[in-house]
Amino acid sequence: MPRPKPNATPDDLAFGVNPCAMALEYGVARSLMYLRDTRNERVLALVERASRGGLAVSAVDERRLDELTAFGVHQGVLVRLKQIDPLDLGAVTRDATRASLVVLLDSVTDPQNVGAVLRTAVAVGVDAVVLPHRRGAALGPGVHRASAGLSFIAPVAAPSNLAQAVRHLKDAGYWVVAAATGDGVDSATAFDWPKRTALILGSEGEGVGRLLLDLSDFRVALPMDPRVESLNVGVAFGALAYLWKRQWGNQA
Repeated sequence: MPRPKPNATPDDLAFGVNPCAMALEYGVARSLMYLRDTRNERVLALVERASRGGLAVSAVDERRLDELTAFGVHQGVLVRLKQIDPLDLGAVTRDATRASLVVLLDSVTDPQNVGAVLRTAVAVGVDAVVLPHRRGAALGPGVHRASAGLSFIAPVAAPSNLAQAVRHLKDAGYWVVAAATGDGVDSATAFDWPKRTALILGSEGEGVGRLLLDLSDFRVALPMDPRVESLNVGVAFGALAYLWKRQWGNQA
């Protein structure tokens, strides 16, 4: 008889070879669990590394790994994580002399999309990715896996209120740019990107919320074939972030 699927995966773990390797490399793992009869050399290397680092290491059967990961693709290994403190957004934004890009995600609930944004944020050198406590995906196992563990080094801030974070950024000299559609929207490819940009992206279905749109200074959209209604938020962010970097990357 099939085992029932768990309701949720614990938030304090990451699974899969790449996320576990990153967790060990950056010191955020507190224990490791692996498939008892694994022959995966990469998993065995992680076991050895965790043991050398003094972490608790447990060999378990596949059923236990399946239960903890909600039958995710764990590749025979998972780690329990230490508490990861969010970035202090105020500390990041104090230096008004340098070019800076901050991205804020409004109601982006798909861990795959959040993970993709975090990977691109690390690649581009974004100063902060603002993930609100509410109205979005938590920084949990799905995000860690989708980002291939780059979520452990991405500069993630987690304010309780996204609108307050936007107001703080405006006070710190950022111009707020919302990815949007409709009247009064500039083409992102022709847009003169501000040196200090706070870029807001919303979900693929609903977009950026009205309050945040009202707080924004500009609205931009990527030019697209009219047969394409919208782009995945991870894809859209990648294009927009590199447009900003093309203009200001040498001053960041």
